[in-house]
Amino acid sequence: MAWYDIFTRSNKQQTINVEERSFNGADSALHGLLSNEGPVTSLSAVYAAVELISNSLAELPILIKVEGLVDTEHPYNHLFCNNLMSKYILIKQLVWDILIMQGNAYLYIRRDSRGVPKELVYCKPATVQVMYNEQTRDLYYMCQNVVKGRIEPKDMIHLYKNSQDGINGRSIISYAKKVFDLSKYTDSTASNYYQSGCNVNGILTITGNPTTEEVEKIRMNWRKLHSGDSASGLAILKGNMNYQSVGSSAAESQMLEARLFNVSEIARFFNISPVLLGDLSKSSYNTIEAAQLEFVQHTLYPFIVMFEEELNRKLCHRSNVRIDFDESFLIKSDKAVQANYLNTLVSGGIMSINEARASLGLNPIEGGDKVIIPFTDISQNIIGETEGDTVAQAK
Repeated sequence: MAWYDIFTRSNKQQTINVEERSFNGADSALHGLLSNEGPVTSLSAVYAAVELISNSLAELPILIKVEGLVDTEHPYNHLFCNNLMSKYILIKQLVWDILIMQGNAYLYIRRDSRGVPKELVYCKPATVQVMYNEQTRDLYYMCQNVVKGRIEPKDMIHLYKNSQDGINGRSIISYAKKVFDLSKYTDSTASNYYQSGCNVNGILTITGNPTTEEVEKIRMNWRKLHSGDSASGLAILKGNMNYQSVGSSAAESQMLEARLFNVSEIARFFNISPVLLGDLSKSSYNTIEAAQLEFVQHTLYPFIVMFEEELNRKLCHRSNVRIDFDESFLIKSDKAVQANYLNTLVSGGIMSINEARASLGLNPIEGGDKVIIPFTDISQNIIGETEGDTVAQAK
């Protein structure tokens, strides 16, 4: 069976022993949807939050290190892309599965005859069952679209968050459904409010006693002249007409406040500052900068740790190979932070000038391969020598 058949073949129900608990990879009650309300990603704040997290993680380069050194020729460099998905699309899809779809994401590890990983097969969460025997503590997976029979834990990369049992994850929707429903209701109410014409922008008073047909004709002509592309910004009235502008009503102000509150609530569930979701009502340069730093530290890093631990546990067990996300990529968008970061590494003797230049895409310079070691570090880090001994040797 071709591994891309997982996208076309339907999942078959499995017979489960009485002693075993089965966790379907998909939450059938949710499936990334609000009950009877349409897709949760129709809420702009939810879509923006998931896109922000998934794009930020997918953009990070994946480094394969052998004994601590990056090896660009290692076969594992090709594990995260294939003829169907690039590395970027794969990581992005996994994050979407974790956050929105079912709270779980799966990659089946296809190995060669020696047991060495040769391919990672993306599995739709809806096609995967997690089987767990509480008595024997036996854990395995079933995914008939990929492999007939049981899949051992060592052959299935299982990424999940918000677990209540350590075996299966839960999507954010299952925790935040009330907030999402309320936000959906607020958006629907606002849409109905404006579509029904309740948002009166002005009052046109006509002296005399015009008929209903005349009033409707005047209304249509007014809209034609003073809305859309034909709006001139200049109203010319007849002598028997008077126009009075009407400001925002209390209902409109309350709806605006409710929508901003919903954005704040949704942002809190995704552990993101509302500023990063477009709510700039209380923002400044400092707050935006602080929000970006908090996003990296408290939102992205937990995902990075989750990915790295599971990938290394299943792919690099008992080997000198390690898989890391290049976290330095996160600071490249902020030139001031990047400059301070590289300066600290160079002046601290951690990297050479040419290594710093290479990270910026610059050519090496003559004499830039030498690592600068601070004099204070030399005097303090000579093992087995006291300060007096060092001074004596210097004399």
